[in-house]
Amino acid sequence: MPTKKSRTKKIQQSSVRRSPSTYSPFWTPMLFRTSAPPARYDIVVIGAGTAGVPAILTALEEGATVACLQREDSAQANGNGSSGIILEESNPLGMKQYIQAWRKSGGYRMQSDLLQLFMDHSGETAMWILTRSDEEGFPSYNVSATANKYEGDKGTCTAVLKSYGPKPDNHGTLMRTLAQRAEKEGAVFYYGTPCVQLQKDDSGRVVAAIGKNSDGYVKLIANKAVIIAAGDYQNNENMVKALSPDVARFGRKQSGRTGDGILMAALAGGRICPVNHAKTMHDMDAQPMLLTRKPFMALDESGKRFMNEDIPMESWDLTLRERSLDVEDPGRFVRIFDNDYQAKYELPPSMGVKTLENYIPGFKEDPENVYPDLTDTYRADTLDELAEQLDIPVDALKKSVEDWNKMCETGEDLEFGLSSELMKPIDTPPYWGTRQWIRCSAINSGIGVNGNCQVVDENSEPIPGLYSVGSGAGSVSGGLEWNLAQGGLCCGIYMTMGRYAVIHALTGKMEPKNPMQYEECKHYWEKKGK
Repeated sequence: MPTKKSRTKKIQQSSVRRSPSTYSPFWTPMLFRTSAPPARYDIVVIGAGTAGVPAILTALEEGATVACLQREDSAQANGNGSSGIILEESNPLGMKQYIQAWRKSGGYRMQSDLLQLFMDHSGETAMWILTRSDEEGFPSYNVSATANKYEGDKGTCTAVLKSYGPKPDNHGTLMRTLAQRAEKEGAVFYYGTPCVQLQKDDSGRVVAAIGKNSDGYVKLIANKAVIIAAGDYQNNENMVKALSPDVARFGRKQSGRTGDGILMAALAGGRICPVNHAKTMHDMDAQPMLLTRKPFMALDESGKRFMNEDIPMESWDLTLRERSLDVEDPGRFVRIFDNDYQAKYELPPSMGVKTLENYIPGFKEDPENVYPDLTDTYRADTLDELAEQLDIPVDALKKSVEDWNKMCETGEDLEFGLSSELMKPIDTPPYWGTRQWIRCSAINSGIGVNGNCQVVDENSEPIPGLYSVGSGAGSVSGGLEWNLAQGGLCCGIYMTMGRYAVIHALTGKMEPKNPMQYEECKHYWEKKGK
C-alpha cells in the first residue's frame, strides 16, 4: 500500500528553544535569570487548550488575575465533541448505574474521584461552555440529550453531548475564540513561551513558573496556584516506550506533544500514573464514524484478510499491533463492502451513498463535515477497479471477496470466528473500500492527581500550589483504550477539570461564584428531544 501524505495536523510552532522533553530522572531543574522583574498573578496556567482555556476564563469570572504560558503562538486544542451530566434530569440510581457503565467500558480501572468530578460538575461546565461560546458568536453545531435508563427505567442519567463545527471547525476554533474573550477581559497570554521550570518555596509549595521566549526568561509568581494544562506526551518517544508502549509502532496525529508539563510536575514531586496509559487510537476521518462500528471485511496491504472484524474502532490497534515487524505502519489496512451496505448493516438514512460520497477524495468540490485531507474511501464498478484505487493486488482482493462470500453462505468463519449474524456478502456493485489509518490522537494519562485536580505525590498527598488538568493529568479512563461507549467524556472531563481546578485553588471548594443555571440553558438541547 503506498504511503499516504501525512495526516498530521500542522500546528503553528514558535521559534523559541524547546524545554527538555526526555523521560529521564536525570533531567535536573536549573536556575534561571529572568530578563524582566517577575510578574505576579493569582493563577498561572501552563497551556491554552481544552482544559487550559476554561481554567483561564473561569479565573477571571471568579475575580482572580490570571496569566498563561503557551508554547504555541495561539490556543491549540483537539476534539469535536464533549458531554456533561445534567443533574436536573438525572436521579441518584441512574447516576450510579452510569458510573458503573463507564467503569465497565474502562476495564474497571477508571479513576473514581475524577469520574465523580465529571458526574458532579460536567453538566454545569457544559452549560457554561454552551453559553460562553454562544455569546462569542461560535454556538455549538449540534446539541443532543440522551436519557440513559437503568433498572427497569427506575434510574435515569441524562448526558448532553455537544459538538462544534461542522468540520474542519472544532475545539481548536472554540478555544481560540474563548481565549480571545479572556484576553479582552484581562487575562495575560505569553504566547511562544514554553514553561521550562516550576519553582517551590522553602515550605515545598509551588509558587512560580518560568517560561522562555525569544527575549529571554520570564518568571510568573502564582499567589494561589500553578495549573498545568500542557497536554500529553505522544511525541516524546522515550515517554511513550516507558508509559504507553502499545503506541510505539503507530503514527501520531498531533505534533509538539512532548509531555513537558508531566515531567515538570514529576520533578516537583508528583507521581506518574500506573502504566499502561489509556490512549486514543482513531480513524473516524477516512469514512464516517458510524461505519467504523460495522464489521466490514478487513484486508492487509497484500489483500489478505487478517483479523476478526468484530472489534470497535478504538480497539483496532490491539490487534493491529500484532502485525509483523516487517509492516512499516501497522495502523494501515483496508475495509471492503458493497453498495447495499446501508440495508445489510441496518444503517440510518443519514449513512446513505450521498453522505459517503463526501469521503471520496476529490469527488465533491466542497465536501460536507469532513477533513478533506483525511478522507480515504473509494467506489468502483468492479473489484478490479477497486483494487487499483486501493493499490492492493487484484487477484488477492478478488480471492478474499470470494472466500468471504462463501463464508457468508455457510455461516462459518473458520479463519477468525466472526459470528454468522455479522457476515454480509459483498455482491452488489458498485464496490466500496476504505483505507484506514489508525494513529494516536492522544494519550490520556500522566501525572497523578486527586479529585480536585491537585497533583499528588507517592503517598497520594497533594503538592501545595500545584494542579494539573487535561489529557496529561490523572487516569480517568483507566483502561487500555479511551472507550467511546457512551461518548463525550474525554473533552467533557478536561473542560470540567480546568474550570473546577481553578475554583478549588481560589476557594478550597467546588462551587462557582455564579454557576450556570439549568432553567437558563436547557433550551440548547430540549428541542432535540431525548
